[in-house]
Amino acid sequence: MQWWAIAKKDLRIMLKDPGAIVVLFLLPLMLITVMSFALMPVFNGGGDDVITLPIVDDDQTDQSKTFVTLLEETEGIEVISLEQADEVIKQVSNGEYAYALVIPKDFGTNMRNGEKIELLSYEDPAQANMSSIIGKAIEGVARAYEIEYIVSRMVDQQIVKINDSMEEEIQKVGEAYERQMASLLSQLNTENKDIPASTTVEEEGSIPDLTEMKEELIGSAQASFDQPSITIDSSSASGKEEWTRPDAFQQNVPGYTVMYAFFIIMFAGRSFLNERNDGTFRRVLSAPIARWQLFIGKMLPNYFIGLAQVVVLFAFGHYVFDMSLGTSFLGLALVSLTLVWASSCLGMLIAALFKTDSQISGWSVLLALTLAALGGTMVPLFIMPDVMQQIALITPHAWALNGYQDLLVRGLGVEAVLGNALALFGFGASFLLVALWKMKDER
Repeated sequence: MQWWAIAKKDLRIMLKDPGAIVVLFLLPLMLITVMSFALMPVFNGGGDDVITLPIVDDDQTDQSKTFVTLLEETEGIEVISLEQADEVIKQVSNGEYAYALVIPKDFGTNMRNGEKIELLSYEDPAQANMSSIIGKAIEGVARAYEIEYIVSRMVDQQIVKINDSMEEEIQKVGEAYERQMASLLSQLNTENKDIPASTTVEEEGSIPDLTEMKEELIGSAQASFDQPSITIDSSSASGKEEWTRPDAFQQNVPGYTVMYAFFIIMFAGRSFLNERNDGTFRRVLSAPIARWQLFIGKMLPNYFIGLAQVVVLFAFGHYVFDMSLGTSFLGLALVSLTLVWASSCLGMLIAALFKTDSQISGWSVLLALTLAALGGTMVPLFIMPDVMQQIALITPHAWALNGYQDLLVRGLGVEAVLGNALALFGFGASFLLVALWKMKDER
């Protein structure tokens, strides 16, 4: 039974560090929970969730109201009617909505006259996938409405023609009948003429040609499919005159950069652990040096490494895959500096809280992956339910990722990410203060 003795010895060693054992179970449980809730709308086919579509109807005619009603009846779309276009554009640029539609003033007039109509749409480039879905849905509704309107108008016109034709035929029959009656009366007054046994009213005119009407309807419907009168003029809500939809690299490079920036916390924790184990940390604490200077000195190497990681990843995306870096280098630098500040300070907190290598490794991975999933680096935030999007704001990942998207995807400037940078700095300061408080009694 020597094998059992060896097994018991190893079990006792493992159980001496229960914190590391807990992570083995807690990490998969956390990821399963977070990812399941985040992807719930995808696997439920949308479930009860609907896409909100704000609409500004500047026309307010029967035609425009009918079009809005058709959009309201479209499954999966919740229409919100607003009055000011400037208001809805601002909401889209802030990421509150992915897409907004403005119906121009001449919508009804152009529909009646059969002229071209250009709907105005405003999109959030950071939610390009959602915008594309909404745009296709609107195009489908517009095409169906256009064909229905054209067919209805042509049927009304044909009915008018038929009524006019019938009135004309009835008038012709009446005139012919009067002529025949006059002829009969003339014959009755003539003594040497026999009264004919019967008289026939000659049929004049013709039945309206329905085949021609059918062919005209089919031709108009086909023309509407080939060259639709209702089109959509899409533009970015950020106000950029020239813009393109974001590619996969503009979505993924910032996401994975934010995610892996926080893996530096493992190195920070192990650095403290190694100095604790060999006694170096206690000797440093006994020296006449302020504790905050000690923390800053220990944090700077991790900060520089994290910053270098961010630079390399963005340079790789830019030079290898031609990823756009936006128009504000200052904004990009500000978000990157505060991102690495937050991750480095979290590393100091990990070092202050945990005392063994297994605990530091396990909890570092747990925090890095869980916060990444919550913060939208694994699953885009706009796919998540509203509750998950609100929860994401308690993570530094969400603030960093939104800042990068404002710069790279929406094309905004440094003023748009000042709030994100301030939030990241606040996260880092909070982590550092807790770490200092936790380490104050360590000798």
